Amino acid sequence: MNRKYLTAAVCAAAALAGCSSAPAPQESTPEAEKGMFTPGTYTATAAGRNGDITVTTEFSADAIESISYESQETETIGVPAMDAMTEEIIAAQSLAVDSVSGATISSDAFLEAVRDTVKQAGGDPEAMSASEGKEKEETVYETEADIIVVGGGAAGMTAAITAHNLGASVILLEKSAVLGGNTICSANGINAADSAVQLADEKYQAAQASVEGLEGLQMNNPDADEDLVKAFAENSGEVIDWLGTLGVNFEVDIQEDDRNSEQNYYMLKDTTDGSTAITMINKVTAELKESGITVYTLMDAHDLVTDETGRVTGVTAMNDQGEDVTFSGKTVLLATGGFGQNSDLVGEVNPALANAVTDEVAPTTGEGLLMARELGAATANLDAIQTFPHVVPGYGMILPFSLPGGFTPDALYVNNNAERFTAEGFEIPDAILAQDGGEVYCIFTENVLNDGLKPLVGSGFIQEGENAAELAGKLGLDPEKLQETIDAFNEDIADGTDDAFGRDKNLNPIEGKLYGYRFGVGAHYFMGGVLINENTQVIKDDGSVIDGLYAAGEVTGGFHGTFRVDGSGLGDSFTFGRIAGRAMAAEAQ
Repeated sequence: MNRKYLTAAVCAAAALAGCSSAPAPQESTPEAEKGMFTPGTYTATAAGRNGDITVTTEFSADAIESISYESQETETIGVPAMDAMTEEIIAAQSLAVDSVSGATISSDAFLEAVRDTVKQAGGDPEAMSASEGKEKEETVYETEADIIVVGGGAAGMTAAITAHNLGASVILLEKSAVLGGNTICSANGINAADSAVQLADEKYQAAQASVEGLEGLQMNNPDADEDLVKAFAENSGEVIDWLGTLGVNFEVDIQEDDRNSEQNYYMLKDTTDGSTAITMINKVTAELKESGITVYTLMDAHDLVTDETGRVTGVTAMNDQGEDVTFSGKTVLLATGGFGQNSDLVGEVNPALANAVTDEVAPTTGEGLLMARELGAATANLDAIQTFPHVVPGYGMILPFSLPGGFTPDALYVNNNAERFTAEGFEIPDAILAQDGGEVYCIFTENVLNDGLKPLVGSGFIQEGENAAELAGKLGLDPEKLQETIDAFNEDIADGTDDAFGRDKNLNPIEGKLYGYRFGVGAHYFMGGVLINENTQVIKDDGSVIDGLYAAGEVTGGFHGTFRVDGSGLGDSFTFGRIAGRAMAAEAQ
C-alpha cells in the first residue's frame, strides 16, 4: 500500500475528528438478496486511541458502497489513517488492508469496526481479509527535484513549503503513512520573540521582552551553541507571523519555569485543535497539500547518495513493497527527528536509559543521524535525552492529571515481582529505571477510574479484573504475590500513614474490582544530534560543511545544549525548518 499523499481533512463538525457524520442507522432488507451482503446500513463501534470509533457502512447486494465514521481521534494521525483505509477498502472491495504505521491504534480499531459491519451484513470478514491474489499497486515515482526533504514533521514540512514558495522544486519523503512526526507529542506552546502578536501584547511590552531576552533565556542551558541560539531568536518572530498567515491564531502565554533564571515571556499558544502543536501541524499540513509539493509516504530513507567530490546528491529509500527508490536533488534535508524507537541506540549513547521506552508515535529509529555520521558529520550531546516518567508502551504519555489521584496517584506501583518499590508519584524515573527491564505496573481501583483512562481500558492498554488474581493473570504477574503486596499495603495504611515508603496522599485501600497497566520511563525529546551551522548545513568536526546536506529539527544538536527550555522544542523545528528552506532554495537557484 503506497500512498503519494496522506493528510487530514478539516472536519465540518467541530466536536468530531471524523471526516463525516454517520447517517442514522437503517433497517436492512428482511431477506438477503442474492449476493455477498444483505443490502442496508450497519453500524459498529470499537475502542480507538482517544475513545470509541463508530463506523457506519452502507452495503448493496454485492459491494461496500460507503463508509463513514465518528471519532475523537487526532486529526493529524488517526483521521488521515482512517480516511486512507476507507478509500482503499472501497476501491479494492477488500479488508486486506494494512494498519497505518504511526496510527496503529486508530487504524486497528477502525478496521475492527468495519469487519463487524461486514459480518452484520451477512458477509465473510475472513474471506474479505485474505490477501492472496491481491494485486499490489505499482507506483511511478517522480525522483528528481531541486530539494529532497527526508521527514514529514514540523521541520521537514516547513522547509518544503518555504523552499517551494521561493521557486524550488521539492520532493518530501516520510517513513510512516502519516505526516506530522512527533511534533504532535508536544503538550505546551512555542517560543519566539518579537512576532507581531507579541509586539502588540501589553504584558510582553511591559516585560521589555526582546530577541536578546530570548537569546538569554536559551543560553541558560549548558553547552547551547551561541550562533544557533542567535539564529533561532532572530528568525523566530517571522516564523510566528508566517504561521499566522496559515490561520494559526496565537496568543501570548507568560510562563514561569523554575528551571530557568527568569520568567518565560516568549511562549505563544493556539489550542484550537487540542494543543498548539496539533493546531500548527494541521495548518502546515493543509498548506503542504495546497502547494502541490510531491510527497511520498511509507518511504524509509536509508542511504545518502554522493558524487565523486563527496557532495550529497540524493537519498535512497525503501518503499512499502521492499523496493529501493533513489531520489536525486541539488540538496538533501534531514528532518528525521530523534531516535526514541531505537532502544539499542538510546542505550548506547546513554546507558542509564537502556531500560527506557518511548512515547514517540513516529517511527524514529535514527536513520538521519546514522546516515549523516557515515559521511563524517559531527554530533553533540547525544546522551542529553529528556525523559517522561509515565509512558505506556505502544500508547504514549499518561499525563499527571490523567493518573488516578494526580501527581500522587491513588494506586500502587509494583515491579515484575509484583512488589512495591517506591512511594508512588509522577517524577520518579530513577526508581522505575532501576527495576528489572524498567517495567513497572500501576494498580488501582474502579472508584478512581477517570475519563482520561477509560479509553485505554476499551483499547486493551489497561487490563481489568474482578480481583487481584484475575488482574495479575492478565498482566503476567504472580497472583499470590500481587495479593500479598496489596494486603500488606492495606494493612500498613490502615492508620493513615505509609510506613513502608512514606507516601503522604491518597492512602486508600486497594480492593474490589481492580485495573492495571504496564508503564515505564519514556525517552521523550533528544537535545543532541547532528551538528549544523546557522544556515542548517551539516558540519564535520573541523567545522567544514558536508556539501549538499542540511538538517533541521530534533535530528540536530547544539541548539539546546543539554537541556530544553519548554517551548523551544517546537521553536527549534519550525524556525530551523524555515531557515533550511530558504538556504536550500538559494543554493538550488
